[in-house]
Amino acid sequence: MEFLRREFPAAFRNARVRAFGFPGRRQTRWLAAAHQLTLDEVRQETKFEDAVARTAWPVELHDRVEGYVWETFGPDHVHYVPLRSMLSPRARNLVAAGRCVDGDAAALSSVRVMGPCSAMGLAAAHALDLTLGEDIHQVDLTALRDRVRENVEG
Repeated sequence: MEFLRREFPAAFRNARVRAFGFPGRRQTRWLAAAHQLTLDEVRQETKFEDAVARTAWPVELHDRVEGYVWETFGPDHVHYVPLRSMLSPRARNLVAAGRCVDGDAAALSSVRVMGPCSAMGLAAAHALDLTLGEDIHQVDLTALRDRVRENVEG
């Protein structure tokens, strides 16, 4: 919070953290967002108009007793996280990032690693900064894309 207040004082001056996840739990909560990222979108490298993060990380599911799923992609594969997967359809000023974004289990397993999590956090901070307490769904996507370009473009 100190970093966010220092870097984005107008947007985070009065921000509070109500609750943190449970230590030791891999997946505790996530958002039912305006868009759920799917495994098909990951596999097809869907580049969304509101993309705010990218990654090439494999699908990495640890949900089986007999082992895990590790689905790799080709050397030029890149897939994206849309801002819509970070926004609640009902909340005006809430942005989820990292493991809390909306994706099916397989898609989420690929985008919840450090690189895209960091990019999503940056995008969330910039989106909130651009809207300054107004409706996050009305963020100027052109301005946001300008701010996060390095995290989306190759």
